[in-house]
Amino acid sequence: MSDSKLFEAALARLRRGIPAIGSAALTGSVLLTLPAQIACVDATDPTGTIESADWAQYEGIRNTTMVSYTGSWWSDCSANTRFGCGIVAVHLKLKVKPVVNADLNWKRVGVVYHLPDDTTERTALGAYAGTAPDGSEEWQVTVQVSGSQVVLFDAWYQDGAGHTWLDDNQGELHVVNPGPAYQIIRVEPWLNTATVDGTGVHGQLSIQVANLDYDKGIEIVGTTDGWNTIQHFGMGAPGQKNAWYWTESFPYGGRERWKIDLDIPGAASKFEYAVVYRHGVVNGARTTEFWDNNGFANYVITGAINAPVVAAPTTVSLEAAAQ
Repeated sequence: MSDSKLFEAALARLRRGIPAIGSAALTGSVLLTLPAQIACVDATDPTGTIESADWAQYEGIRNTTMVSYTGSWWSDCSANTRFGCGIVAVHLKLKVKPVVNADLNWKRVGVVYHLPDDTTERTALGAYAGTAPDGSEEWQVTVQVSGSQVVLFDAWYQDGAGHTWLDDNQGELHVVNPGPAYQIIRVEPWLNTATVDGTGVHGQLSIQVANLDYDKGIEIVGTTDGWNTIQHFGMGAPGQKNAWYWTESFPYGGRERWKIDLDIPGAASKFEYAVVYRHGVVNGARTTEFWDNNGFANYVITGAINAPVVAAPTTVSLEAAAQ
C-alpha cells in the first residue's frame, strides 16, 4: 500500500474516533496500540465500503487461517456482591498463526465486543497461552460483563509484520452466553393461547428473544404423537400459519417478541414442543444454537385448555431430533 493511501486510512480512522497511529503508518506497518477499552464515535466506515463496522472489521483482513475463535470458552465469577456474582469474567480462546521475523513489540491479539442492549465498542487484549504441535499459538482473551450478560465479539490479530487479521464470523460476529438460556430465548406460557382437541392444534404461542442480529433463525420443534413424527416450523410473515413472525421490540434489554399462529390438523391429545434460536445463519457463518426446552422437559399442551402443562421429562433429545 502506498504512503498516500496509508495516510488516507489513518485520517479515516481518526474521523471514526480510533486512537492515532504512530510513525509505523509511514513505514508500511499500520498497527494500533489499544487501551483495554475504547469507544467508537462513528460506527460507519467513512469510505462507504463497510457499514456499522467496529475498528477491527474496518482495519482488518478477514482470514481465519491467521486468526480464529476456537469455539472454546468458559466463565467464572470475578466479583461477588451481597446478591450474588456481580461481575463475570468470560474467557475466550483464540488461535493465531505466528509470522516469521515479526516485531513482537507490535504483536497484539484480542477481541472487540459489545452487548445486545449496549452496542458500545469495547476492546479486550489477550495473553499468550501456548503453542500447539502444528506451530499455531493459543491466546486467551478475558472480557468482564455484569450479570452474566451475552457477549457478541470478533477476534483480531496484529501480527507484528504490518497486518491486522480478522475473524468476525463472516460479518455475523461470534456469541457466547455465560448466563441462563432465557437470556437468549424464552417461551412465554402466560401469553400462549394454543389448544389441542379432536381437530388438531390451534392458537398462538409467544416467545422473547435477544436481538443478536437482524439475521436470525427461530424454529419450533414439536410432535403430536409422542415423537414418532417430528414437525419443524420456521419463520414467516404475519398472517402465515405455522410460522414465527416479529411483533415488537422492547425499549430495553435488546429483546424482541415473536409469535406463531399454529394450525396443525389431525386429532391429538397433546402437543409437545421446544423452541430453538440460531445465530449466524447467513454468509456461511458458524451457527450457534440456543434452546428453550423447559429444562429438558419440553413444553406440553394437553386438552382444550389455554395454558401449557409441564409434563414429566422426556428421554427424547430435541437438539438431536432437530438434526
